[in-house]
Amino acid sequence: MPELPPTTQTAGLRRDNGARRGARVIGIDAGGTKILGVVLDPNRAVEHELRTTWRERTTDATVELLIEFCRELEKAVGEVQAFGFGLPALVPSARGAIPYSTHLPLEGVDFRVRAAQALGRPVAVDNDVNCALRGEVAMGAAVDRQNVVMLTLGTGIGGALLLDGQLYRGARGFAAELGHIPIAKDGPPCQGKCPGRGCLEALASGGALGRAARELAERDPESTLGQALLAGAEIDGALVTDLALAGDRQAQALIATVGEHLGVGLAAFANAFDPELILIGGGLARAGELLLGPARRVLEQRALPAIREQVQVELAGLGERAGAIGAAIMAAELCAREE
Repeated sequence: MPELPPTTQTAGLRRDNGARRGARVIGIDAGGTKILGVVLDPNRAVEHELRTTWRERTTDATVELLIEFCRELEKAVGEVQAFGFGLPALVPSARGAIPYSTHLPLEGVDFRVRAAQALGRPVAVDNDVNCALRGEVAMGAAVDRQNVVMLTLGTGIGGALLLDGQLYRGARGFAAELGHIPIAKDGPPCQGKCPGRGCLEALASGGALGRAARELAERDPESTLGQALLAGAEIDGALVTDLALAGDRQAQALIATVGEHLGVGLAAFANAFDPELILIGGGLARAGELLLGPARRVLEQRALPAIREQVQVELAGLGERAGAIGAAIMAAELCAREE
């Protein structure tokens, strides 16, 4: 597996997170295209970091790769006390099998049991965006906030809610699938196994940006994107973001359109939850103000005045590490409860 060198702790990650200190733990963020893992040392600093991409996409291969990945991380630092996993899935609050997973073949898998049996230590499992928000609350952009909406914009769109200082999970643990809120009645079909149309994910995700970019490239072969397509490049959200940040006007326009769709969703979430803060993370967040500027404008146009005047829209503070850090913190909290 490709390995990154150990990373140093930044000042922004040195806040006390409320978890028991003294245990080294591993956190894994299993994304739609990559896996990112971190080791938190006993002082809650990021001691080591590792990432890889998915290989075979069968159920057994997916579980085995996640277990192997944990062992690779542990090999680099020595024994750890617990493991935390953030999965792009509906993770039941009670123990049991995962009923729905959009991007990974984990449906019907009791991942907690399988991982704990394989690793022989405590395992915490939660939805990947719940983990990301937990990380942001502990040591990122949501420290000291009580009401926060978080969206991660990647292959799809994940969501999480902090309401009155608590992660909101719903009756079974499946709450805050905000990417599957419809924002256009007759919009395009949603991605993966979602039966909806016009969902936020179908219009404002990295996947949606990639589809719009491919349509432009095919329609306009003289454009930068058209030339990239002719050269055999993969036309996806990451390429569009790279071109936009480099100044390509067509790429910037595509991102602005995605931002406007995102703003419709943000207005709905602002009106529904009255948050202090809406955090935007995930790979598409790399577009920064090219994305957030149009989103804020639509939010200001559509949200109720008393709400839009107070809510802030910001980039997640921990970047792509947020989910792995949050999963590790949940693992540390699990250790503390089991003592």
